[in-house]
Amino acid sequence: MKERDYYFDNAKLFLIFLVVLGHFLRPYIEKNELVHSVYVWIFLFHMPAFVLISGYFSKNFHKKGYLKKMAKKILLPYFVFQLIYSLYYAFLYEQDDLSLDFLVPHWGLWFLLSLFTWNVMLYLFAKLPKIYSIGLTILLGILIGFTDVEKFLSLSRTFTFFPFFLFGFLLKKKHFSILLEKRFRLAAGVALLCAFLVIYWMAPSSSAEWLYGSKSYTTLGVSEETGVLFKLLLYMASFFMTFCFLALIPERKLTISTLGTRTFYVYILHGFILKYLHDATPFPDIIAKINGYPLLIIISIALIFLLGSRPVIRIVKPIAECRIPLKKQLLSR
Repeated sequence: MKERDYYFDNAKLFLIFLVVLGHFLRPYIEKNELVHSVYVWIFLFHMPAFVLISGYFSKNFHKKGYLKKMAKKILLPYFVFQLIYSLYYAFLYEQDDLSLDFLVPHWGLWFLLSLFTWNVMLYLFAKLPKIYSIGLTILLGILIGFTDVEKFLSLSRTFTFFPFFLFGFLLKKKHFSILLEKRFRLAAGVALLCAFLVIYWMAPSSSAEWLYGSKSYTTLGVSEETGVLFKLLLYMASFFMTFCFLALIPERKLTISTLGTRTFYVYILHGFILKYLHDATPFPDIIAKINGYPLLIIISIALIFLLGSRPVIRIVKPIAECRIPLKKQLLSR
């Protein structure tokens, strides 16, 4: 049996930590420059890296039944949790009417919709010469900023982040092995630190909305020329920081590596807890009042262990896959 490659499990684990932490930091970025800088630093590479790894594992897209498998694995949970989040929001915000719209993803569910679309797009882009395909995806990522589709069907994010997905698809394991050479690891660590210092000193109040990939140039309040230039710079910075991050990931099996195989559940579930804490409790005010931002790191880690635990997955997996009856599934384990 082929030994499992723990490098990617570790990468996904550290990335989901940054995702959760980044979401917890969001309410405080306008109150604290250091928090804002950490937030921008995280968002410059955490989703690009996640998307790139997803592309790397999509090399079997041409095999028979692949899209059907992706629809069951990605698209079905999207519809299930879009409904569940709609019900949850109606309860949380005491809405009289249920707002159910499958064309505009709730919060983090955009990634599921985009992930399925990226796999479909491979049928066209994988046939093109590599240099042209990457160039075309970047061009489309820039052009989408001229439109006002934004969150509709996650189109803006789909085209904005597609270059990372396609680049990951084109990469081979040997390319990651080069990154992991000792000389690159040291340089990558220094580069990421320098990037943070640059953000903290030169752009402490820059708009974080550029990093979401869901806004048009008009919504961002800039001219089309400025939007194109800034998006090109963002692509350069994000690609660079993504590879720096990937160069720091350990290859060996860690005691927590298994959690890296359960990031899907952490991703789709942490929003329920986070939204409740932020919108239905005085939690944000307490954190801001006591400057308890380091506590958010501990809370983020705890959530990963909780939501990535076997008991939680046993409950959630049948729901995500629409496997009924749930009771029978639980009793059989």
